[in-house]
Amino acid sequence: MSKKLLCALLVISLLALPLPLLGCKEFTVSVIAPMHEATITTPAVEVRGLVSDAKATVWVNDTIVAVSKKGYYSTNLELAEGENEIKVVAARGKPDKWKDVVGRTVTVTYAPE
Repeated sequence: MSKKLLCALLVISLLALPLPLLGCKEFTVSVIAPMHEATITTPAVEVRGLVSDAKATVWVNDTIVAVSKKGYYSTNLELAEGENEIKVVAARGKPDKWKDVVGRTVTVTYAPE
C-alpha cells in the first residue's frame, strides 16, 4: 500500500472519530443540589452545580450567578411554599450571539415544618 493512500485512510478515520475522543468536551451543565423532587423544609435552598466551560454564563431562574475557575456555580434561592421549579441555563458566546445553550430543570417542594 502506498504511503499516500495510507495517510489518506488515516486522516479519513480520524475525521470519523466523535469529537470527545479528539479531546473536545461536550458543553454541559449539571445541578448537584438540590436533588430533583426533594422536599425542603427551609425557606431557602442552595443551588449548586458544575458547567463544563468555566467561561460560560450561568443563570439560575433568570439571575446570573458567578462561575469559579473550575466551573462550579452556587447561589441561594428563596422558595415559595409548595412546588418550585429551578431552571439552570448555561451559555457560551456573547449576549445576543450565544453559540451554545444548555439547561437543566429541577423541581423541589417547600414544605415548612
